[in-house]
Amino acid sequence: MKRFAALFGITLALAGSPARAGISVSIEPSSSIVQVGDTFTVDILADITSIDAIVGWGMDLSFDSLILSHNPLTGVLIGPSFSAAPTLDGDGLAGLLPFSPPPITGVSGNDVLLATVTFEATQTGTTDLLGGFTLGDLTEGFVQLGGSPVDVAFNNGLVQVIPAPTAAVLGLIGLAAVVLTRRRAM
Repeated sequence: MKRFAALFGITLALAGSPARAGISVSIEPSSSIVQVGDTFTVDILADITSIDAIVGWGMDLSFDSLILSHNPLTGVLIGPSFSAAPTLDGDGLAGLLPFSPPPITGVSGNDVLLATVTFEATQTGTTDLLGGFTLGDLTEGFVQLGGSPVDVAFNNGLVQVIPAPTAAVLGLIGLAAVVLTRRRAM
């Protein structure tokens, strides 16, 4: 893990050209309504122009941990264009191109799947899903072949957690269904 951080940091430090704007990262769905106790997933997608094709990426995804829970060891699946890479903060949100013989080309395109993240709704409320970087974390950023970093714009998501129907409400619904069925039968 230390070797990866050092290589990623050196790659960023050796960046010879200025950063370019060309990557837009989005959370899909951008807005979700779920019930307490639900498990759900969001995809982290990137629109990457061909001039900004990347060979590696790393980022943070912030949210209210009182409203959502997430296990970074089992709740992150890196997209098919990348191999999972270790992260200093342990969130598992990083990927590198899998090893391949030269010539090495970067990844570009619309709706490139970076990762799928699984959450559990633990409490009612609303929370943003905020993409970003931690200053000083050398495993975060979007990097081109040769080490040039690329500017990234994040389009954040929103999750609203509502109460789950209680047993009493479900019982009343069932009782109403029985009464209606009996009345129709008469």
